[in-house]
This record gives sequence, C-alpha cells and structure tokens, in this order.
Amino acid sequence: MNYEKEMSKITKNPNLKKVGRFDFRFRFGGSLSGMKPYAFEDCEKSRKKYKLSGGECIIVESRIGDKFTNLLEPRLKDKNKEKTLVTQKKIKINKKSLDKDPPIIVIKDTFNVKSSNFEISGKVSDEGSKLVYVKVAGQDIPVNNGKFKIKKYSPSDTEIKITAIDEWGNEATKIVKIIIKEDQNTAKLLEPLNPLALKTKANENKLALVIGIENYSDLVKATYANNDAQYFKEYAKNSLGVKKENIKLLTDEKATFIGINKVLKKWLKSKIIPNKTELVIFYAGHGLATQDGDKQDLYLLPQDGDADLLSISSISRNSFFEEINNLNPKSVTIFFDACYSGTSRDNKSLLASSRPIKILKETDNNIPENFTIFSASQLNQISSGLKNGEHGIFSYYLMKGMEGTADINKDKKITNNELLKYLDLNVSKSAAEWGREQNPSLAGDPDKVLISYR
Repeated sequence: MNYEKEMSKITKNPNLKKVGRFDFRFRFGGSLSGMKPYAFEDCEKSRKKYKLSGGECIIVESRIGDKFTNLLEPRLKDKNKEKTLVTQKKIKINKKSLDKDPPIIVIKDTFNVKSSNFEISGKVSDEGSKLVYVKVAGQDIPVNNGKFKIKKYSPSDTEIKITAIDEWGNEATKIVKIIIKEDQNTAKLLEPLNPLALKTKANENKLALVIGIENYSDLVKATYANNDAQYFKEYAKNSLGVKKENIKLLTDEKATFIGINKVLKKWLKSKIIPNKTELVIFYAGHGLATQDGDKQDLYLLPQDGDADLLSISSISRNSFFEEINNLNPKSVTIFFDACYSGTSRDNKSLLASSRPIKILKETDNNIPENFTIFSASQLNQISSGLKNGEHGIFSYYLMKGMEGTADINKDKKITNNELLKYLDLNVSKSAAEWGREQNPSLAGDPDKVLISYR
C-alpha cells in the first residue's frame, strides 16, 4: 500500500508537500483487537518523541496471512458522508429561511354600518416579515402596529377588496361586505303615503296602465318598483278618478316583452275610444339608451329584457309612443320612474362594461302634442331609490304630491307645472342627501290641469 497517498486523502489538499509529518509503526500479533492498544501506545510515544502537537493516531491496515484489510478506506467514506450531511443540513437551513407565507388579514367578513360615510378597521400580521403593506382600490392604507383603518363612502351596499403584501412580495386578499343601514331619522321625517287622502270623481273615460318591474330575469333589481306600481294603482283610482275595471296592473313576470306588447296591442286597443279616452301610464323599472351616437334611442326594459339586445328584447320609447298615438286617445299622461344611463336605483350597472351611457341628444322632439310626460330624472342622471320610504324617490313624491301637497296656490287644482315644481324641490333635495343629483323633468303643457278635487 502507498501509505503517503492513502493518508493524504484524509486531508483537504492531496499535495503531499503540504501535508504534515507522518510516523508509521508496525505491530505483529495474533489479532487486530489484541494489537490495537499496543499500536496506539507506540503512536503516543512517537508524538512525545517528536514533540508533535495535534494530529491523530490511525490504524490504516491489518494483515492476517496473505489477507490484507484496508482500514483507512471505510474511514474516508465516513468522512465523505459526514461532509454530505453537513451540506444537506446547510441547504435545509437556507430553504427554511426563505419567507413564502402570505400575510394574515384579520377583519370581519361583513360590516353593518349606519351611514354612507363609514370607517372599518382590521389587523394584519406576518411571521417572516416586519413590514406589511395594505392596499384598497390601489390606494395605500396606513398600518400602525399591525392595525389599519379604511374610510369610505358608498350610497348603497358594497364590497371592499383588501390586499396585504409583505416585504418579500407575498400577497393575501380578502373581500369584505358592507351593508348600509341608515339611521331611522330620515324615515321618521317621511310621512307614509295615503292613497285615500284625496278622492276625485270617477271618470269612465279615464284608463290607466300601471307597470312595475323589480325582479328582472337577467338584470339587477329595480328596488321597490313593485311597491311603487301597487301604490300608484290606488292613486290612479282615488286621485285621478280611474275606475277599478279600467286599470291594468303588470308586475314582474306579467310584465315580460310579450306581456307588455299584448296589453299595448290588445287591451288598450279594446279600451281606448278615439278622441275621448284620457290615458294614464305609470312605469317603474329599468330604462336604457343605445350607444349608437346619432341613432341613439331610449328603451324600456321588460322583465325578460336583455341589455345587450335592446332592439329585439326591449321596447323602444319612440315605438311605445307611436303605438299609443295610433290608437288616437284624447290625451296621454305618462310617469316614467326610470333612467337611461345604464345604472340601477342602487347604483349598480346594467351593463357588463360597468360604464354609464352618455346620452348625446334630446328626445322630446318625437313626443306627440297631446302627450304629457313626467320623467324621474334628466337623461344622464340616476333615478334613485328611497330606502327608508321603500319607494323610488320620484314615485314617493309624485304620489305625495297627488294627495294635494303639490297644490301650491291651494285652488283645489294641481297643474302639470305645480306638480313639477313640487317634484323638483323635494326629489332633488332627497337625492342630494345620498350624494346624487336628480331633477325631474316635464314634456308637455305646463298649464294643463292634472287633478281637480273638492
């Protein structure tokens, strides 16, 4: 055996010139176990003789007869194994030190707040990072000692997406629901509607079509629209003098595209006496304008209407007017509690794009002369709901005005202009409390008497 070569394998450098001094001794005996103590004893004597410090006594080979056993080779394998274990241990430690866990957001899933201006708070933590950042709608939210507060405004129920990011880029998100429950102070200020407050003489020549669509098959709700229609039916009978048998009420599933067209083409046709019938129409539900620029048109959406297929699933307002005008009634008075901007009473979009529609042109030019049209809002405004009153803002004040409160000069007559002034004052004020603008409009003769009572 080349002892120098074999021994050099134990060192980090196989260059024998840089290896310290070796002292080789040989012992002969009957067995390896019996010779080990004497071998190590000789080794220690050599260390003292040559004044060696450090080092190690190693038995490198044994021989029995012609059989040689390399005792150094297993030792070398053990050394290599030890190095491998150390390396693996280091790698494991390095892996453990990398932070791959996202922050933890601690906040309630749902908040019930009493105002449209509200503040919610939560906590955020991260074991592997001292710095955690919180964002809402792209805005940085300050974090102090793991606590954060979010101040927001929303006129209706909403959701807030909270994102927490640690300094290593690990992210966590949570969706929080906000339910707006306004204080009942506003409700106390609103007088309940009373359809029996004002009664006029029944007129057999008056006819009323009342439509309220709250629950659409494929669109967001028009909140309280059914309630508006149910109440207006009573006001049509009492304040406007329409006989019960001359009132047609359509709500939800009865107000589909086919349902409304059947009434227009069959019921109205059978009821209207040319140049004699005074027709009253009330519509509460969704409206929408097309996005065709110069060819822009306004549509009323039936219960099964599709916002993306207006021309084949909804009723064009111009066609609606034309259909009625062709029946040649004496007069037509229409109340529209709808807007056409693509937004619901609860400020939710009717369109997948979530973008409001800009109405580019006026539409009053196509209204026949004997038509009077009250609209809940200007064309680019939202027609809002009145939560504490459980009605549309326009519908509530329309019916309240028909109780006699719109008779400004107290002459027992309510003209179109008096009703418009009453509506504009109260609707705009109520909408402003929700942070919105809403101004009703009138197309038709302002001096025409709508209601006469004793």
